[in-house]
Amino acid sequence: MKQKVIRGLLAAGGLLLIWLLPFQRRDVAQLIPVEALIVSVEDGAVVLTGKDCQGRGESWKEACEDLLQSGEGIVFLETAEQLILAADAVDLLSEAAESGLLRPAAMVCVAVGTVPEPEEAASYLSSHSSGVTLRQIQAAKVQGKQLQLPLLIKTEGGLRIYETNHR
Repeated sequence: MKQKVIRGLLAAGGLLLIWLLPFQRRDVAQLIPVEALIVSVEDGAVVLTGKDCQGRGESWKEACEDLLQSGEGIVFLETAEQLILAADAVDLLSEAAESGLLRPAAMVCVAVGTVPEPEEAASYLSSHSSGVTLRQIQAAKVQGKQLQLPLLIKTEGGLRIYETNHR
């Protein structure tokens, strides 16, 4: 009997908690999930490019804010599975890793030469692991180590990724 009362009180408390929590309703048609995020620097400005969105700013933070506000819907950076840095944007990796806006499991690579479009990069990298994630980069920084980032190269036949052990 005592256990039934306790279970009932816990269930009532759980329902009350669910009712009190602030939930934000969103129209699914307005969601813009980013699968691959391209980071580059153009004319001194940081440029972040996703499938259907782009943000510019003087810093990583400003570019992220612009990206989140400039989309024609609700941009989700937490869905990004790949972070592709143009060769001129490699210095922004620390800010990207520390920002907390991207998934720690997101794969990271450096685009050498022509930077691919986000859709092309996402399609290729979803079946070819880069071997390095944001989580590994964060851990290496804490340990005082530096990881070699894989290179993503656009060739006539498509994209190729070269891990550090292939160089």
